[in-house]
Amino acid sequence: MKASYACIHCGEKQQQLYKSYGPDLLKLSRCSGCNRVVDEYIEMEFSIVLIDAVLQKLEAYRHIIFNVGMGRPWKIALLFLLGEALEHWMSRQQTHKAGYDLEWHFYIICLFLIASNAVFIAAVILLTRLSARCLCDWTLLARAVILGSYGKLLALPANLWGCDRFQSQLFLATFFLFSQVQACRGA
Repeated sequence: MKASYACIHCGEKQQQLYKSYGPDLLKLSRCSGCNRVVDEYIEMEFSIVLIDAVLQKLEAYRHIIFNVGMGRPWKIALLFLLGEALEHWMSRQQTHKAGYDLEWHFYIICLFLIASNAVFIAAVILLTRLSARCLCDWTLLARAVILGSYGKLLALPANLWGCDRFQSQLFLATFFLFSQVQACRGA
């Protein structure tokens, strides 16, 4: 069991999410700060948690960041990066003709996105460090920024379904901004 969890409602550190009274009996722990159940999401399917994250519920973000963990965040970041690169590549595919040009263009897009995402994560960490209000761990904040980037994957279906590019980019940029704010608030 992890050494430290967090209440999804108030963010206070907790030692356990539940108490085991036998092989079939578990009781959810109560938060010492707000006296609510520490994390009721542990009883739910992950798809419900993802739906709540899409609905921008702070509790869902805290559940993923603190109580479930993200495993290896670089794998998730790579998935988001490749999805974003594929979306950029597909949107530019009509302007290029030769296959080798498209392939090199994809690699250039990947390098650009790696650099831009690294700068974005560093800027968020630096700006939150400079503010006196946030003294959280930088690795935790980097994981939150990576988690908040899941909205970039929504660009793929928007491109595949032929949505108006300007409207979909405006919606996705707004969604990305809200996701980043909620994820950083959760951390």
